[in-house]
Amino acid sequence: MQGYILKITPTKNEDLILKILTPQSLDTFYRFYGARHSTIGLGYKIDFEYKINPHFLPQPRNILHLSHIWEKKYERMYIWQRFIQLLERHLNEIYEIEEFYYKLLESSALKLVLQNPKRVLLESYALLLAHEGRLRLDSKCFVCEEELDSQISLGRAFLLAHPKCVHSKTYAKTTILEFLQNANTFEFEDSQIDCLWDILCLGL
Repeated sequence: MQGYILKITPTKNEDLILKILTPQSLDTFYRFYGARHSTIGLGYKIDFEYKINPHFLPQPRNILHLSHIWEKKYERMYIWQRFIQLLERHLNEIYEIEEFYYKLLESSALKLVLQNPKRVLLESYALLLAHEGRLRLDSKCFVCEEELDSQISLGRAFLLAHPKCVHSKTYAKTTILEFLQNANTFEFEDSQIDCLWDILCLGL
């Protein structure tokens, strides 16, 4: 079985509780002496087997870290782990899960080899919003419900708003709609990407 480690919780005696996203589920496992194994890390993709424990959590066995070359680059790994943390909170208390989320991480991880990590994950987030039916592309501000102008701002989850309603950076409405509809950040400058990333980090 393969999956991505979304959360690591230390317990007594250096044991760990792991939350792992697989194509079919989001499961919790108990790893004995997990802190002693370099194969376990936040955001790692792993191949593993597991043993059912009728009295407690299942135990992962024979863990193999399926590493990506970009994991050795601190900035890329930091941004990846930040996104992983946000995704884990977003999927909290969900157990049966669509394969979409696993495939989204698979696709993102491949793109991180060459592409700007913030751009990759912003585009992934746009795909997530579309998949979950949370894209609001109407012409009204989510705060005051009045018509939007050509210059807009964004709230959490990239909701469209008047700059005066959310008091944040402004963007061309057409550029934001292009990004959200097509999951493409090509039109943004790097400084704008940094601002959009800050909005994403407010929560998925």
